[in-house]
Amino acid sequence: MPQALATETVDRLAELFHQGATNAAAARALGISKTTAGDWRRRLDIAPAPQQPAANRSPLTLEQKWAQHARPVKSGHFQWIGRHRADTGTRVFTHHAREYTARATAFIIGNGRPPRGKVTAECDAPEWCVSPAHVEDTPGRTRLREALAIVQGTASTLTECTRGHAAADHRRYDRDGRPYCGACHVITDARKAAA
Repeated sequence: MPQALATETVDRLAELFHQGATNAAAARALGISKTTAGDWRRRLDIAPAPQQPAANRSPLTLEQKWAQHARPVKSGHFQWIGRHRADTGTRVFTHHAREYTARATAFIIGNGRPPRGKVTAECDAPEWCVSPAHVEDTPGRTRLREALAIVQGTASTLTECTRGHAAADHRRYDRDGRPYCGACHVITDARKAAA
C-alpha cells in the first residue's frame, strides 16, 4: 500500500507522470520519496516514463537543473530541497562541474541576466525562499527599499555619512526602510571578524 498523500499531491503526481516525468523527477518536484512515487505510479496504473537512449539525451539547462531542487509552495514561494553548503548554509547545486547558488540562478531565471552583487529574497519568507519572482540583486533591492523609505518618510537626504562616504555610492536601506552606509557596514563587519 503506497504512503498516503493529499488528493492535490496525487493529482499533481498523475499530471507529472502523464507529462513524461520519471519517478525520481516527480519525487523531487513534490518532495516525496522515489519509492512513494513509484508505488503511486503502479496504483494509478500509469506506464513508466520512456527511457531515451543515452546518445539522445540532452544535457539539462541551468534552469532545468535548478528546478530539480526547487519546490513550489504557497504564495508563490519556492523552497530549496537541494544541497546546502556545510559552512554557510548557502543553497547550492552543481551544473556542468560548476557550483551555482540557488538564489543567483533564480534571479537569472526571473530577470534574464546575471545578478549584480548579493541576491536575497525580498518577500515575507526571506530566510528560505528561492522564488525567481521574489529575489533581487543589490541594485534591485536598493531601489525597492529606497521606495519603501520614501513612502514611510524615512528616506535620507544626506549627501554623505558621518565618516565621509558618499551617499550616492554607499547608501543602502534595511528591510524596514531605514537608511545606512554600506561602506561603514563593511568596515564594521571586518572589525568584528578580526576581533
